[in-house]
Amino acid sequence: MAFFISNQRTFELQSLDKCFLVDYRVYYRQLHKVPIFMDNQRSSANVIPLPTAKDAQEQAYQDSMTSGSRTFICHVYEQGKRTHLAFSLSLSMLLELARIHSAEGKDKKSDVDQMINRPLMQNHVKEIAKYLIETPSYILPPFIFNSDTPIKVFTFGEGPVKCGYALIPSNVVLYVTDGQHRLEAIKKAIGIKPELHNDSVTVLVVQENDIDQIHQDFADCSKNEPIPAALRASFDISDFLSKISRDLTKKLDVFNGRIDKISKNVGKDPNYIFTMNQLRTGVSEFLYGESRKLDSYTEESHDKYQMLLEKTKFFYSEFARNNTTWSLLFQPRSQSTNFLNLYNLRQERIDFNSVGFQVISRIGHLIFFENNFSDEQNILLIKALANLDYRRSCSLWQNSVVIDDDKGGKKIIAQRAAITKALKVAIAEVEKQTGISLN
Repeated sequence: MAFFISNQRTFELQSLDKCFLVDYRVYYRQLHKVPIFMDNQRSSANVIPLPTAKDAQEQAYQDSMTSGSRTFICHVYEQGKRTHLAFSLSLSMLLELARIHSAEGKDKKSDVDQMINRPLMQNHVKEIAKYLIETPSYILPPFIFNSDTPIKVFTFGEGPVKCGYALIPSNVVLYVTDGQHRLEAIKKAIGIKPELHNDSVTVLVVQENDIDQIHQDFADCSKNEPIPAALRASFDISDFLSKISRDLTKKLDVFNGRIDKISKNVGKDPNYIFTMNQLRTGVSEFLYGESRKLDSYTEESHDKYQMLLEKTKFFYSEFARNNTTWSLLFQPRSQSTNFLNLYNLRQERIDFNSVGFQVISRIGHLIFFENNFSDEQNILLIKALANLDYRRSCSLWQNSVVIDDDKGGKKIIAQRAAITKALKVAIAEVEKQTGISLN
């Protein structure tokens, strides 16, 4: 048996009864003990290791000229016993290469298991498109694509992550496993914001022809723990209410160091009044008179933002200054922990619970935004509001936001109807004390 290498492309394998041409890359694999995958042992990509970057580049471009394939630089690595290819693609190229294979939401609900992806949710697409259009410093997570045809990649380098040149011929279809809503949003946004053509994204390509595994890949991508509301309110400065709430925690003494920015609720912690999301809800009540549509507010202009921030700071500062218990919060947290137990105050009062804070904030909205009061009237109304009896045992709140718990105690009720009922009671009391109508 004799071996002949010709034009660095093929070698001839001769025997007494056979004569056929074999691609030189098979020979290279044999020499370097690289596994050759047969039909029942396919690789997740047709990876061809070469000694140097120059070899890989030259071979890739030679192949692309004869096959009509496009060549893309990528990184190649193993994960979960499959080879993954990571690309950076322009948004224009992304839209050109990606294909969506989604289930239909109405007519074919029973066929979802035959499709690669879940039904498209148009409202979600609109939300993402709006985010891309309105947010200068936007960020998009990587897309995950699937190819049921092995992609040829010429690699070089050592270590678990290698560089490579991938060939994408016209017959390779890249279906979206994760990111179909982002893809559709880009289509919508790019027509309104053409400069998006100059931006790029990261794309991970996994070769897989088993529909069950593709579905499992999608399900696995969806297993991330949702960001807690408090943490989202702390981090998401693109959201106006979150931004102004965060500024309050820094610039207002009563809240500084006393807002839990991580947890879902403050529980028995003696050092915190509210969670970040509870503060955000109260701020929404003050600025807009309601909190049920917290995500419907867009970014305000800088000047208007500063004006609203100053009004918010003034209202809560004046309320605290005129309320005996809240006035203790003007002392730094480090100096008040020995005598100020906020957990105990939550058990005794409604104003250190979210429901009471919402009532106070809503009346603040009536004072500052629904009427044209003078500065003197504003201060008079805030003072009357601050002087209400916020103890749970006070009859003002009985059978609205406070009910008997059948154990001799008083239980807070957080339903919207209960808060509305308590609001009417508080309005009547403030009007009675001041002689000023809030309606």
